[in-house]
Amino acid sequence: MAHGALTGPSEAAGWPRLFLGYNTLPDPPFPLVGYLQYELAAPPGELGLPALLRMMAESMRAQPVPPEGAFDESRRRVATAMRVDALVVVAPAHALAPAESEGGWRPPAYREGLRRPATAHREGAWEPAAALAVDREGSRVLLVAGRSAEGGRIGPRRPAEEPDTTLAGLLGEVLDAQYAWTKAAFAL
Repeated sequence: MAHGALTGPSEAAGWPRLFLGYNTLPDPPFPLVGYLQYELAAPPGELGLPALLRMMAESMRAQPVPPEGAFDESRRRVATAMRVDALVVVAPAHALAPAESEGGWRPPAYREGLRRPATAHREGAWEPAAALAVDREGSRVLLVAGRSAEGGRIGPRRPAEEPDTTLAGLLGEVLDAQYAWTKAAFAL
């Protein structure tokens, strides 16, 4: 799912991009794994990724659960078959070329929740996109891909280090809020 979200075409311009993953954990209600891009109402601007994720989790928790019978049987079947199990965020990040430094695969956007444009002007710099994925069991994965200054494709590659725990935790909060609302709304 992280690989597809990172390398696949996007229907929405701008960053970050969020994806909901369905039926990625064992014993799915329907044997079809998939993901859909989550529509952001407006670009986050200067908000920053951590603040955006906090706001999303708080907003989902605050959403009232519709009364029983608010959804017809066909919507309930879809909600049952498409269990929300994972969430991926894809965002741009600056890093050094991997040939120069193994640590160059660590995108600052996921260590600090923001971009660091000053690194873009260093020799060997490239501007990759990075995908951070979490699931409801607490698993995390970070993938990085991009293009070199010469236009060649780099990655996707999984950095040796663990993904940032702060952003992974915030993604987990959004995922938990989404799952809790869906479970309550559709009486799953």
